[in-house]
Amino acid sequence: MQKTHRGSQALVTNVEFSWDKVFRENLEYNNDDLETMKKLKSFINIILITLLAAGAVILVVFMSNRGSGSGEPKDTYHSPTVFAMDTNLDITIEGRGDRAKADSDAAIALARKIESHTSMFKLKSDIYRINANAGLAPVKVNSDTMYLIQTSLKYGAETGDAFDITVAPIVKLWGFYDQKYRIPSQAEIDNALKLVGYQKVVVDQANGTVFLPQKGMAIDLGGVAKGYAVKQMYDLLKKRGVKSALVNFGGSVGAIGRRADGKLWVIGVKHPRSEGGALVGELQAENAFINSSGDYERYFIRNGIRYCHLIDPKTGHQPTGVISTTIVGPDGTFADILSKVPFMKGMQAGLEYMKTQPGYEALAIDSSGNIMVTQGMKDKYVLAMPAKI
Repeated sequence: MQKTHRGSQALVTNVEFSWDKVFRENLEYNNDDLETMKKLKSFINIILITLLAAGAVILVVFMSNRGSGSGEPKDTYHSPTVFAMDTNLDITIEGRGDRAKADSDAAIALARKIESHTSMFKLKSDIYRINANAGLAPVKVNSDTMYLIQTSLKYGAETGDAFDITVAPIVKLWGFYDQKYRIPSQAEIDNALKLVGYQKVVVDQANGTVFLPQKGMAIDLGGVAKGYAVKQMYDLLKKRGVKSALVNFGGSVGAIGRRADGKLWVIGVKHPRSEGGALVGELQAENAFINSSGDYERYFIRNGIRYCHLIDPKTGHQPTGVISTTIVGPDGTFADILSKVPFMKGMQAGLEYMKTQPGYEALAIDSSGNIMVTQGMKDKYVLAMPAKI
């Protein structure tokens, strides 16, 4: 018997979500009722992101003054939730008044631009063209794509091959791109592994081109592009004068400054085995990036065994020791990459590796439910966290 948890891409195409729209379309109300619901929306402490079409909720963001009973500041703007990069993006800006919508719109437009370059599914994107020309010819790419590929290759080497953007043929083999899930034979996996290896990617910096030398090779930037997009949106918002904001892009979050009331942003880490909004614990942050990855984001279950989209590029199989990771640090791109490392290296080795990454702290949950955190995560970011789930 097989159960599947499908990626949102198969279910939603171009969604803009707002609480007011939900209230209007799904509730019978009079004017007083609507006002009550709006007050309730502001009072609720937890905003659950990505409840559309069973999309994966990786982080739950606490927008309000936790425990204060005062709700969020009046000058708070919540963007519509938009669908991009196979997940949901939503932005909260405080203290900007009428300028907040324009700030948010500019950030969302930037995310869509980055997606148009880096998606492997958009026909005119750099990545689509690189993959289509594998074994044929180099492809000229824009600066976003070049940066992401070069950064990914660098971290592939630095992590001991734990991060590999050429793992796409294996991911495809397991059915995670078209949701036709299957367990491939070892012979199929062995053949697909011949197409995997970030060391094979040919980058010509002078000419701005990227080349995959073997037909059938493919690049997937899904493990880094969201974090990069959050960093770019974060920088854009700060450049526009925003001093208090939260960018939530699936499991990638950027916290600009503190909340307008001077309190730290509070991030709830989702329980990796909860089908609802249950939390493992809470982190607090300012001027930082938080990135989570988990085996619950996209997976299928067959004969009681969970098979997720996170695949070890060395073996072609899913790692089994770690089920969830959360990284906090000063750059969203690197936090995104680093969130995959404990899965491939194992919990203990992955956390040891984090000691070589100044400024980055980690939390990991293993398959037995044990929670381990780096000392810096415990000292600086953890607000509440048990030792085991």
